Amino acid sequence: MTAVAVNRGGGRPSKGLRKFIGFRSPEPTADGIAKVAAHKGLTVTEYLLSVVEPQLKEDLAALDQDDYQQELPIRIAS
Repeated sequence: MTAVAVNRGGGRPSKGLRKFIGFRSPEPTADGIAKVAAHKGLTVTEYLLSVVEPQLKEDLAALDQDDYQQELPIRIAS
């Protein structure tokens, strides 16, 4: 029997390729995250992505800026 790789119209649409990133947090933090996510009607993963993605974009932009910044040709008089 072969596996079917095509969505036959059932279920939710694909969110694209995903990669697992796991980490441990203090129990009160994990409980707070779950509580806020449930209140917003989101999964824990969806909530954490909504919190992390804006900061990640900012940090990546800063890294890209550093890549293009070059040393100025200034000679120091001694």
